Amino acid sequence: MQKATAIATQSSAPEGKRAAVQRAATAVFLEVGYGAASMDAIARAAGVSKATVYAHFASKDALFAAILAEGSRARFGDIDSDDAGADIADGLRSIGRKFFDMALSKGGIAIYRLVVAEAARFPERGRAFYESAPLVLRDSVARFVGRAVERGQLAVADPHLAADQFVGMIKGDLYVRLLLGVTDEASPEEVEQVIEQAVQTFLAAFRRR
Repeated sequence: MQKATAIATQSSAPEGKRAAVQRAATAVFLEVGYGAASMDAIARAAGVSKATVYAHFASKDALFAAILAEGSRARFGDIDSDDAGADIADGLRSIGRKFFDMALSKGGIAIYRLVVAEAARFPERGRAFYESAPLVLRDSVARFVGRAVERGQLAVADPHLAADQFVGMIKGDLYVRLLLGVTDEASPEEVEQVIEQAVQTFLAAFRRR
């Protein structure tokens, strides 16, 4: 647990107690697993009392769900906004890069592995992860695609299905190799190649002629 405490306290700037608890909880979950993690251990790692932990999170389930949801919003919350601009190809590239920013991060991969490893014993955690990450990404991409349809850029009958297909192309073999540890890291060039191929294939299928 010393490792979790060290990771949790590594911060270059002051942070609120809620953020400190989430940071500590993430470290504890990754070190000992969801099942073995306790609110006592999380409080110690965060340097706060257990009462403080419960003041922000009613249960370990709620704490884990908050970590997933807030991390997902930070990464994917603005995918469907108009900030991506009117160029659909650039917007799709931006989505791909955001996905890989998450997928290539050690924390992102570690959380995914943790959820998969614990899903049989704690299926509710698998559902929480799905609703907080893959589903958020899918819905955000679908809204992005739907707006492109409204602007006359794409001809798509089912934006959610098209979103599934685009995200599926981005994941592909590279993502699987990263998850399984076959590849320790991916070069920026390799990532851009995967994204560009997905963008061009998607546009070839759905761009309005």
